[in-house]
Amino acid sequence: MQVRLAADAAEFLAATADLRAADPVRTNVLGSVATGVAGGIRYDAESWFLAEDAGVVVGAALWTAPHRLLVAPTGDDAAAAIGAAAARRSDELGIPLSGVVGLRSVAERAADAVGRPWTLRMEERLLVLHDYLRPSGVPGRARRSTEADRELVRVWRHDFVVEADVLVQDDESLLRRALASTRIWEVDGTPVSMAAHAPVVSTPSGDVGRIGPVYTPPEHRRRGYGGAVTAAVVEHLLPLVGTVMLFADAANPTSNHVYEALGFVHESDVVELEFEPL
Repeated sequence: MQVRLAADAAEFLAATADLRAADPVRTNVLGSVATGVAGGIRYDAESWFLAEDAGVVVGAALWTAPHRLLVAPTGDDAAAAIGAAAARRSDELGIPLSGVVGLRSVAERAADAVGRPWTLRMEERLLVLHDYLRPSGVPGRARRSTEADRELVRVWRHDFVVEADVLVQDDESLLRRALASTRIWEVDGTPVSMAAHAPVVSTPSGDVGRIGPVYTPPEHRRRGYGGAVTAAVVEHLLPLVGTVMLFADAANPTSNHVYEALGFVHESDVVELEFEPL
C-alpha cells in the first residue's frame, strides 16, 4: 500500500474517477470540494491523498485546511495508510490536523493512525432522495437569490454555522457561489428560509447534487418553510442530476423528519472525529 499526493484538484478528480463512480454518493463531498477548488475556491492549504495498491487507486482523502481530513470509504489498510500520510503532511506544513471525517470505521482507523487522542464530535445521517413528494399547503413561494440578497445570505450562512457548530470557510468566492445556488422562500415579500446546494459532481456512473445548507431563522420555524425551500432546490436539481442527497444532524429529529417527508431515505452514517489540541 502506497499513499501519494496528487499535484492538484484536477489530478485528484481524474485519479479518483473510478473510485468515485463505484460509490458516487458516499464520495460526493470529496468530488464537490475538489470540483470547487478546481473552479477557483482556495483554502489555507490543500492536500490530495491517493492510496494505491499495485498502481490502482483503492482509497482517497483530501485535507483543505483549516477543515478536517475527509476520507473516502475504503479498507482498513488504506485508511490507516492515509492517516499516517496525513500526519506526515501536517508536520511538513506546520499545520495541525483538527480531526477526521468519514464513515465511522474508516474515520476511526485513519484517526488512530494519525497517533493523537480523538473524540466523537458529531454524527450525521446521509440521506438520498428516492420518491420525491412535493409539500403542499405552505404559504409563500421560492425564488433564486440575487445580488440584493448578498447580506441576507451572508448573515444566514453565518447563523447556520454558529447554530450547527460547523466549520465553514467564509470568503467572497464562496459567497458568490452560494448566491448562485441558493433559493429563498418568502412570504408576502419577506424572506423566511433558504436552502442551497454544492457544486454538482459528475462521475461515470451519474451526476450527484448535494443540498445544503438549509436554514430557517428561529422566529420562522415550524411552519413548513424549511421543507418548502428544500423542495425548491430538489426541483432545480432533478433535471440536472441522477441522484440528490443531503446530510442531516443525527441529533436533530425535526430536520430528519422534514427531509424524510420529502422522500429522502437514510443510506449511511458519517462521523466527525476531533483531535485533542496540541
